[in-house]
Amino acid sequence: MNPAEIAQAWSLACCETLEKRDLDAHMNLISKQVKVFGLADFDSIDYHFWRNQLTQQFANDTVSSVRYYINAVKADSDSLIKFTAIEYLTDKEGKEHENPLLIVLEKEADDVWRVIEEKILTNEEARTAGLVKWH
Repeated sequence: MNPAEIAQAWSLACCETLEKRDLDAHMNLISKQVKVFGLADFDSIDYHFWRNQLTQQFANDTVSSVRYYINAVKADSDSLIKFTAIEYLTDKEGKEHENPLLIVLEKEADDVWRVIEEKILTNEEARTAGLVKWH
């Protein structure tokens, strides 16, 4: 698969596992070394924070679906892909939340592509990344 196909397959797997409420399968798409940046209340969050947050969201049924619009995809090596995207998260009330993202996937030792870094982009960063039409 080429980098764009890998990014697409990863994002579809994220959507499917979230919608099925399959915590273990969803977290298998996330590296244990992941760092997420750009959240207002945190410098960064890690794998354990992500897992705990998702566990609560599943228990409270706060997220009904997620989908991605993938923008620019760039392969930095055979095992590292970066792409920008808009994540559309729909809550249980049907309200859609948009998050412009920079996502870095790494092919780990077990040959699974996982997100190693995610950054929620500012409006300026989203414009620079070419996401202005969608955000």
